[in-house]
Parts: sequence; C-alpha cells; structure tokens
Amino acid sequence: MQFAVIYRPLLCLVVLLLSLSPSLAQAFSSSECIITMGYRTSERLPFIEHEPNNQGFYRDIYQAAAEKIGCKLRVIRAPKLRILRDLKLGNVDFYPGLHFTEERAQFAYFIPNGLSERYIGISRAGAANINSLEQLSQSGMTLLIAPGSYDFNGLAETMSVRKPPELDVPKALDYLLASQGDFFIYDQATISYYLKQRDISQFKLHPNCCQQPQAMYLGFSKKSRHFRGQHNPNYRADLPVSPDNSPNRLAEDSKAYEFARALALMDAEGETQRIYFNHFG
Repeated sequence: MQFAVIYRPLLCLVVLLLSLSPSLAQAFSSSECIITMGYRTSERLPFIEHEPNNQGFYRDIYQAAAEKIGCKLRVIRAPKLRILRDLKLGNVDFYPGLHFTEERAQFAYFIPNGLSERYIGISRAGAANINSLEQLSQSGMTLLIAPGSYDFNGLAETMSVRKPPELDVPKALDYLLASQGDFFIYDQATISYYLKQRDISQFKLHPNCCQQPQAMYLGFSKKSRHFRGQHNPNYRADLPVSPDNSPNRLAEDSKAYEFARALALMDAEGETQRIYFNHFG
C-alpha cells in the first residue's frame, strides 16, 4: 500500500508527459525556421507541376533563397481562393507569383523575385485583333478567368466573364477550342511554353491587349510570424500605393527581409537566370 502511495504521483507525471508529448515535440520543432509557400492545386509549367508534385522554377528559386537564410521551404497546395484566405490569416507565408492590387496590399507585402512578366491574350484563330481591355469588353467575347485571379484592377461591367474552377493554361486552351470561352489572359512565357505542345495555327495571340512588361512579385503575408514592417520614410501619400511606394517597408531584423535580400542577391549574381533557363530553356 505504501508503494502505491509513493509511486502514484510519479505514475501520474509520466502519463501527463506522454499526453503532452505531441505538444512538446511541436514546441521544440517550432524553433526551426520554415517558410511556407502556398499555391493552387493546378499546374503552371514550368513554374510548378500539378499537386502533389511541387517541382518547378518556383520550388527551386524559393528553396535556394530559404536555404541561404537558414530556413527550409514547405509547400502547401489548395484551391487558390483558400490559399489567398490563408495568406490573409498568416497560415501560409507567401504566394510565389502575385499581381499587385491595393486590396491585396492590405494583407500582403510585395517582394520582387528577379523575373519580369507580361500578360497577353490568346483566342481562337480568326478572332479580331484586341489591343486593349476596353476593346475586349466591347467585343462580345467571353473572357476565361480563374476564381481569385488578378482582374487587372477591375474589369468592365460589360465584360462577359466565365470562371471555371481551378482554371489553368491547358484547360483554358481546351475551353477556347471547344468554344466554351473566347479569350484568355495569362503570362506570355507560360502561354508560349504550352503552345510548344499544341497546333499553334488554331490560336491567335494578342500581345498588346493587356499589360506592359513588369517585375514579377511574390506576396508575403503581413500576418506571417516571419514578417515585421516598419514605417517607410520614402512613402509618398500623394502617389498611388504600389510595390515601390508602400507606407511600410520590411524591418531588417525579420526573416521576410532576409528572404527578400537573398532573392535580390540571387538576381544580381545571375543565379535566378540560371535557374530560369534550367526550366524554360
């Protein structure tokens, strides 16, 4: 009886530690630096494969940058609207290729990744030339656009739009050929990559419809534990908010700052371009 009295507290302690072991393990592992990239489930070759395969340019460039600052890259795939919601909440740290809008700037900080991009249009062969979004809105064509995608700062109310779930470039090209949509807007490099596998005589490109070449950005969550912002003394309140004119800038003691600096150094030293050509040729 005395044995039971003496060892009962010890037994209770052991049971308590066992029950807490997952939490303790998580606590210890939380000290490891992990930067989480969120992306939609569909592919965008050669940037990223369809889930669960995360291979591609995005993984290679961001994994290299993460390793340079002593972190590991984790990739999470889900429908784009869910990923954007998690970006707002800080459940994912960044989205790898995110167009700037003032609305998105409320929850994401925009960091250049070293590439440039230009959005162009594609339609079935024989369509009229489209040289502006205004012209597209008056053409009667139906624009294919993925839910949650960049809307070029607001599409005209007269624009006919169709939003198939998880729309990617291969699906968009199929929709065009099946006359289930008339026009699709996407990054020129990505469209060109996919057209290598198609009969290009079936399609028509509209290079001047939508956007001039501009820097490509990742969107880093302002709710991320790796983000810390501070006042930007160079901010101009009389000018529109943009990636180059933000009220805040990255604090130098944050991992987000280190990550951005690693990407800038990779670009300056030619590493970004080497990774790019490994995938795009």
